[in-house]
Amino acid sequence: MTEPEKPKRVHKSAEQRREEILTVATRIFAERGYQVADMQAVADAAGVGKGTVYRYFPTKEALFTEALRFNLETLKASIEHAREQPEDPLEQLREGMRAYLLYFEKNPELIELFIQERAEFRTECQNSLYFSYMLAGREDWVAMFERIAERHPVRDIDAQEWMEVCGDMMHGAVVLSHTPLPRRPLSERFDRIFDIYLHGILKH
Repeated sequence: MTEPEKPKRVHKSAEQRREEILTVATRIFAERGYQVADMQAVADAAGVGKGTVYRYFPTKEALFTEALRFNLETLKASIEHAREQPEDPLEQLREGMRAYLLYFEKNPELIELFIQERAEFRTECQNSLYFSYMLAGREDWVAMFERIAERHPVRDIDAQEWMEVCGDMMHGAVVLSHTPLPRRPLSERFDRIFDIYLHGILKH
């Protein structure tokens, strides 16, 4: 009787392996919660030994933090890539907002990680990773709003305030899209959201 052929081991770089573990860990934390999720479950889902997971991430807290950071870096890169394409700063804003919403639509587990980070690790003296990333990118976004004001007829509103309202709308749209409220996907609603953000609801 012929023995079944053993699956061939595929060599992966350390970076590929690390990203695979972080992708799996994101799903495990989102599904089970930080307290219940464990390193063995992540190792099993990633198809590696538990020792391999510990070699990359010495503690569960480190794994959780790096999974969150990995997602935020990917989100940031998606937005930056989308904003690189158009020359008009108004189109840069449109595509940046679209990329932000679509990322959360494709990666809904990231919202769960935000909630868990706030519940498990936040102190009064420490900002969450999400807000750290948001604060780090503020100057860049304000500069884009100022370029829009230079090229387009806009109301006399401070660029900082304009940006904050934009952030409020986007964050609210993402959070509410993950509630039981009946809503169409963000990808289908984006053009309307952007139109109302730019023009309001009154006829001019």
